[in-house]
Amino acid sequence: MLGLLTVVIGALVALQSRLNGQLATAVHNGIGGAVLSNLVGFSLLWILVFSMKRERAGLKRVFAAYRAKEVKIWEFFGGFGGGFFLAIQSIAVPQVGVAIFTIGTIGGQTVTSLVVDKIGISPSGKKHITVPRVVGAAVTLIAVTIAVWPELNGKNLKFLPIILSILVGVVVAFQQALNARINVISTRPLATAWFNFTVGTCVLLIVFAINLLGGGHLSHLPSNPWLYLGGPLGLIFIAGSAYVVKSLGVLNFIIFSVTGQLIGALLLDWLAPATKGGLSSYLVFGTLMTLVSIAASQLYERKTTV
Repeated sequence: MLGLLTVVIGALVALQSRLNGQLATAVHNGIGGAVLSNLVGFSLLWILVFSMKRERAGLKRVFAAYRAKEVKIWEFFGGFGGGFFLAIQSIAVPQVGVAIFTIGTIGGQTVTSLVVDKIGISPSGKKHITVPRVVGAAVTLIAVTIAVWPELNGKNLKFLPIILSILVGVVVAFQQALNARINVISTRPLATAWFNFTVGTCVLLIVFAINLLGGGHLSHLPSNPWLYLGGPLGLIFIAGSAYVVKSLGVLNFIIFSVTGQLIGALLLDWLAPATKGGLSSYLVFGTLMTLVSIAASQLYERKTTV
């Protein structure tokens, strides 16, 4: 059941990427679009958290745990991953494209998630690097590469954006583990997301300030309200991942969420294609390959733990 929930969360990430990309294009500033999207999500989060007694209680538990030195300051830095992701996305995607950015990010996530699970940073504890887990991570990388293969052809690869994309994946893997640790204390995913968004918003505002000082600017804000939904979708991802990772572990969360991203991209290309050509057979095959890999690895692990 948690696996299915994670797939849905991943599908929402695909929709978020589409909306954030369109918003960035509309305002003619990638980082500016990321800031706008994030602020919408953060504003909604403030309303939700401070209007619900249980969420406020979750915040109080975390602050009390910090004062009692049960939570370390570095455990709050999970939000750095979200802000870092949006900032680097706005820089790297225009140079290398969505496909290569996605591959670099997932590559960094899958490899790092093995390490994060091995040393036990997430509250799910230490998880052994078993053959099914390694194979599942490797097949996920191969499947994503196949899914976006048409976009890779004819690209003039640039070294620095690719390194930054991989680094984003490394940071995001730690982000998910740290958010899950805070969620153990708060017991409320929205309260956990509030800490994540607070740190992430600070990161984005600093980067945006540097962007403006360097000559960046925002054009007129689009009137289409749908373009501002990227932030709320990001809120669902952060809160959902904080809730799920504590049980699934970081690697399984990433594998399931990547599957959801591929399914979401497939549905978007089918129902609302951004470019001509409709569905790609590469995307369909890559999605099916990932689903088969996940099913096989999960069945194997269940048999070996019985």
